[in-house]
Amino acid sequence: MSAKSMFASKAKLSRSVLADLASAATAPLRKDRASLLIARFGIGVTACLAILGAYLIYDLRDGAWRRAETNAQNLLGMIEEAVSRNVVMYDLSLQAAAVRATQPNLIELPPDLRREVLFDNAASAAGLGVIALVDSSGQVQITSDPETTSRHSVADLPEFQRLKADPQAGLVITGPRTSRISGRSIMGLSRPIVKADGTFGGMVSGAIHLSYFQSQFARLRIDPGAHINVFHQDGTLMLRHPYGAGYVGRNVADGPAFLRHREERRGMFVGTSTLDGKDRLYAFANLEGLPLVVNVSTGVDSIRAVWLSKALWIAALILGLICVTLGSMLVLHREMTQRTVAEDSARTANAELSRLALTDSLTGLPNRRRYDAALDEAWQRAVRHREPIALLLLDADHFKRFNDHFGHHRGDAVLQALAACVLQRLAGLDAVACRIGGEEFAVILSGLP
Repeated sequence: MSAKSMFASKAKLSRSVLADLASAATAPLRKDRASLLIARFGIGVTACLAILGAYLIYDLRDGAWRRAETNAQNLLGMIEEAVSRNVVMYDLSLQAAAVRATQPNLIELPPDLRREVLFDNAASAAGLGVIALVDSSGQVQITSDPETTSRHSVADLPEFQRLKADPQAGLVITGPRTSRISGRSIMGLSRPIVKADGTFGGMVSGAIHLSYFQSQFARLRIDPGAHINVFHQDGTLMLRHPYGAGYVGRNVADGPAFLRHREERRGMFVGTSTLDGKDRLYAFANLEGLPLVVNVSTGVDSIRAVWLSKALWIAALILGLICVTLGSMLVLHREMTQRTVAEDSARTANAELSRLALTDSLTGLPNRRRYDAALDEAWQRAVRHREPIALLLLDADHFKRFNDHFGHHRGDAVLQALAACVLQRLAGLDAVACRIGGEEFAVILSGLP
């Protein structure tokens, strides 16, 4: 039996069989659509969760940095005001003493009266040091503290050397160093005494104890990992809080962070500290009218620590939700696959049963049931199109005798050969060949001229 003949025969199956076969054929397509829908849904949910997690983590990071910047700016403002106020207030006392020191016949006054004239309005506080009047040779002549009787020389101090070389230098701030009067760490402040002819007549020198600033800074609430620094404009670290003995007094003028301090009056940036080598957020300001720079530096690691732990929890939660989503998607896909496979198997079995119900199992030709349906379809079509049809009935003579003599096995072979012969002859024709009885065959011919 040729493949073309078999196709011509089976193309005439009933509508129910064709429907079952069509359903079985489209089942993989429905399965693919369901799988694609599940995959798209899972990918969409996963993408949304990932975007949500990224946004939350970014918001945490951005919020931590904004808070750190705001705190640094606020703290810088307070430090700037505190340092400026104390230095300017103390400098006013130095200026007054420097002006009074030029009065004639001052040296002839008794020490107590001379002290009262010189230091009448001198600022006094627990952290403010003694003010000393120094002559042009560097010898201390008198101090604002009656109990301080030392008359030592300060000619070797850098502030004396500078003011002697430039009497118009104004306020000179030095340090940090140990006071020769109190023995405490101080920030030195000095102003020149200028004679009427403009020459150097000595200086008035005082100091602010560094512990005074430390006590003020200690009352401030600063972020973990943050430091308050007061620099001289030459790059010398005058003061650091929390205090670091290994850092105070170091010069960082060549450091990249301090170079930014020189380029701008105030600002904020992230840079690497010359002191400890760590990346820090800097908020800085050059004090107006003073050779001082203050900054608040916050470690990048400490800022990161604020948001990173929360970010890890969020990332773990999002990852867990993604895993649950993907797991649910896989379970749903498996259930859909199993259901589709079961439906496909049932549909294929039904289609096969329907085909077998209309097919002769021995010859592969449509059986009597299919013959009745095919004849009715051919008749209806012929009537509709007004065209003739033909019905051929074939019978194998003496088949029963042959079957009884040679056996059913040979008889079946003869029937199969007859079916093959019929199909071969009908190749290319609009015809349906059926087995309608034991050795009886029928051929329905349509489309006749």
